Amino acid sequence: MKKRIMVFSMILLFLSLAFAGELLTVAEKTNYKQTATYSDVINYLKILKSKFPEKMKIYYFATSTEGKKIPLVILSDKHVFKPREIRSIKKYPVLIMANIHAGEIEGKEASLMLMREILEGKTGYLLKNQTILFIPIFNPDGNDKIAKGHRGDNGPEKAGVRYNGQGYDLNRDYIKLETPEVRGLISEVFNKWDPVLFVDMHTTDGSYHQEPVTYAPNNAPQGDKILTDFMWKKALPAISNILLKKYKIMSIPYGNFKDRKEPAKGWVNHAYLARYGTCYYGLRNRFSILDENYAHADYKTRVTGALSFIKSILEYTNNNMNELVKLVSEADKRAADNIKNSEFGIGFKTVKTYDFTIHSYIFKVRKMNPDELKRYPKWLKGVMVERTDKLKNYKLPLFASYETVRKVKLGEGYILLPSEKKAADVLKAHGVCVQKIEEDFEDSVIVFKLKKYKSSERLFQGHHLNTLERDEILKTVKIPKGSFYVSLSQPLSRLIAYVLEPESKDGFAAWNFFDKTLIREWTGRFWKYPVYKTVKTPSVYMIVY
Repeated sequence: MKKRIMVFSMILLFLSLAFAGELLTVAEKTNYKQTATYSDVINYLKILKSKFPEKMKIYYFATSTEGKKIPLVILSDKHVFKPREIRSIKKYPVLIMANIHAGEIEGKEASLMLMREILEGKTGYLLKNQTILFIPIFNPDGNDKIAKGHRGDNGPEKAGVRYNGQGYDLNRDYIKLETPEVRGLISEVFNKWDPVLFVDMHTTDGSYHQEPVTYAPNNAPQGDKILTDFMWKKALPAISNILLKKYKIMSIPYGNFKDRKEPAKGWVNHAYLARYGTCYYGLRNRFSILDENYAHADYKTRVTGALSFIKSILEYTNNNMNELVKLVSEADKRAADNIKNSEFGIGFKTVKTYDFTIHSYIFKVRKMNPDELKRYPKWLKGVMVERTDKLKNYKLPLFASYETVRKVKLGEGYILLPSEKKAADVLKAHGVCVQKIEEDFEDSVIVFKLKKYKSSERLFQGHHLNTLERDEILKTVKIPKGSFYVSLSQPLSRLIAYVLEPESKDGFAAWNFFDKTLIREWTGRFWKYPVYKTVKTPSVYMIVY
């Protein structure tokens, strides 16, 4: 009993001290020497909630592999904390997420600071025209494996690891949904709250430059081009301008030098697959921003940059929410009306987006010594490019856009055979409308005939990724009861085609969903692709799955 009283007294003392002065994050309390543990984050959120119950709610939307509940924090100046209700008052949500790679820590610290600022009134105006959602610690298992040597960032000494409790990179799981964290994010946050904009916060340790903040919109070329163009041409330049003019912080598009030896050749971003969160979100006809804070800047500068960048984004969305909502609504309609029977890209090449100036350095080039040749990857080709202390600005082209070089013709939708329940379940988890066929029937469909099948030798995220080549044949086949029909006349049509087309580099076939039926066991011969493309909607009895 005495022990309980003592613990309770300590909690009360802690709360009273927090209330007496400013509630500080671990980064602030340690003068940017440390970062928060999972329990630090949860305790911080609980204190905020106790101080501002009318403006803040904590909802735990998933449980990590190691049993930690992942918090979604909802901030509202109208005491409205349910998705349907916030839409009824037109306070549309924006989502800020940090710590997906748990060693990349400044987003976590910055989001905690911003919650405090908003709730205490310093930046309370950001809630005027929007509801703000925060996921400050998306990968708690990786976060709490804090130790020295996990990253080479410029502080702090100790940080968590990139992967989750299963050993998976969460930012490679958006298609296959094999982790409880990403599955929970999509089913409980993306599907239910449907944020207009999703901001995913990271750290980059790539090419040397002076800007502490880098950014990118959705880069998936199959996404809605109007939304992507809007981000590159209007929203991101405006946000970058707010960041510079109001907070005195420089920013540039995310990427790396195309040629380390000759920086002026260009700056390139190759991340366009929907396994990455911001690209995946673009296939849902929504806005997304990748925030990559610069690892070579010191820890405090990175946190300050991240905090200012989020505020700049939220100032823009707060002032332009009506336009953003209109654009995503129109994109939903285009996806539901225009994707079926259209041509869909499956092969791309990188093309120039625009020219910009990067504040960087003069570099020197030398050959690696024998010890360096052993330590560094072969793709560096034995050449070391080193930064000098001399500053230099480069006017160079940004290569972060994509031109389609190969297309396939889509139909009205897809039929999955009864054996593919897993694929149907994952589609449903993504928010796709899947129907179950309740009777046998015969119909003319497009059958995929495999010409080539190759699995990667190297294991990636627990998978040997497949590469397929196929022909298409219009054929009358028997469709058994229990098959699944997925129409392309719905808002998530871009995502549906992305995951079900056989030659998609990042689709279900690539991620081994169909391996049991692609190759006949023992013989090694091609068998069948267990998905048909429909030329018309099946005229049989179906129920929503």
